[in-house]
Amino acid sequence: MNPMPLKMFIPSPDAPNPFFRRFSNLRWKLAFSYVGVTLLTILALELIVLLLLGLFGEPAGDLWVTQTVLENSNQLAELVSEPLEDGSEEELAKVLYQPVGLVFKAWISQDPEAIHWLDETRVVVDTQGIVVASNLPERYVAGTRFQEQGFPQAENLIQEALENSRTASHLSKEINVFAAAVPVYTRERILIGALYYHQPRPAVVGLSAGALFGPLAITTLVLLPCMIPLGLIFSFVTASGFTRRLRRLSEVSLALADGDLSRRVADDSGDEIGLLSRRFNRMAEELQADTVRLRDLAAVEERQRLARDLHDGIKQNLFGTSLAAAAAVNLLDTDPEASREKMLEAAEHNRRAQGEMKVLLEELRPAGFGECGLPAALKEYLTAFGGQHGMETAWTSSGSADLPPDRQQALFRITQEALTNVRRHAHAQRVSIDFSAEADAITLRIEDDGKGFDSNAAPSPAAMGLQGIRGRLAEFGGVLEIESSPGSGTRLVIRLPFSGSSGRGKAHA
Repeated sequence: MNPMPLKMFIPSPDAPNPFFRRFSNLRWKLAFSYVGVTLLTILALELIVLLLLGLFGEPAGDLWVTQTVLENSNQLAELVSEPLEDGSEEELAKVLYQPVGLVFKAWISQDPEAIHWLDETRVVVDTQGIVVASNLPERYVAGTRFQEQGFPQAENLIQEALENSRTASHLSKEINVFAAAVPVYTRERILIGALYYHQPRPAVVGLSAGALFGPLAITTLVLLPCMIPLGLIFSFVTASGFTRRLRRLSEVSLALADGDLSRRVADDSGDEIGLLSRRFNRMAEELQADTVRLRDLAAVEERQRLARDLHDGIKQNLFGTSLAAAAAVNLLDTDPEASREKMLEAAEHNRRAQGEMKVLLEELRPAGFGECGLPAALKEYLTAFGGQHGMETAWTSSGSADLPPDRQQALFRITQEALTNVRRHAHAQRVSIDFSAEADAITLRIEDDGKGFDSNAAPSPAAMGLQGIRGRLAEFGGVLEIESSPGSGTRLVIRLPFSGSSGRGKAHA
């Protein structure tokens, strides 16, 4: 079993709570971002509205309503001029009661003395300030002098309109009234009276930022339950494309990590994910090219090792066989006994060559681990090695790992190379291997009781074999440590990670 996937299911002490972990994906993050940004936008707009109302709301409203009142009073003054000149009280009453212009709603008040200020008032007076007609005859009695209880400025407006022949207006915030007095002329532009007009100050003008805070807050609370599901729907729809593309990129990267270097990400979009996909594809192509080069280099190194093995072992024995056979032929007639010894020597050289060839063929045969696994194959090879070369062997192992096939082959070949070094150069009586599967790597310790060597000295034949081990480990990001000194044997510590790229390997001596 591969220990690596287990890390995905074993939570670390610092891992987040499983309940909150489900909200850590991209869709939920976009949902929370959308809802948060929408809420902040609404709050910001409400704050701007409150600020503008606080600064400009009341003055702007007063200006607008004042203009409206002046337009209404001027229009009424033109309408009442003809019936006032003709003395037609019936026509004058019709004009005073007909709707003219825009009339605002007043403040709702419970004060009985302020009730009369809630109505629109239209009063026509003559040049002496005597009431001629009004739309409120019970309050402004015809034939009496015009008076406005609680609003003395109204009489001043009438006086100014009659004496100065101009429109006069006044805003009273105390009683929330807009009032105006407009002079009334005949067709010949002779002053015949004045029109007094007032409207209640509308409620919208008196609204302050503080008065609107409560309604705006309630509106926000009402909209919030609607924003959350809309935010979730919008974010999930928006994020589906992103997550699908990122998931495709993740799947290809996992395939690449598992050794399938032919996979590519199909994404030609112009955004950041598309750019990342294209750079990933370029990296995969470079990695595939580097892997091909490394395989070619490994093949060259394997051929060099094979040539070295043939030269050091089989070729030497075959040459010895040839020399011994030639000497035996020359001594056959003169010294049969010496000839016989040379024939036996030739036979011994031949037997050694056959043994060397058998070992070489075993090393060249592809390692078929089958169901037994890498540890069992290494143990079987170590036992066979000890039997062939008369060495005592020891095997220990702990843990198990499901390495990719290429890493299993590499570790098996590294072990073969290390044992070949022991056979040729160590002159050892005993060799042991300790196999350990850790959380993220395989550690292999190979130790012999041979003569050892100075690892800091100039390269020796044994060191050349160790260079081959370094080359294989470098391809997979492995590490080689060498502990040896003359007369104390040699100990190799080989560490091969479950994943790693070329160029990451290091060697320590």
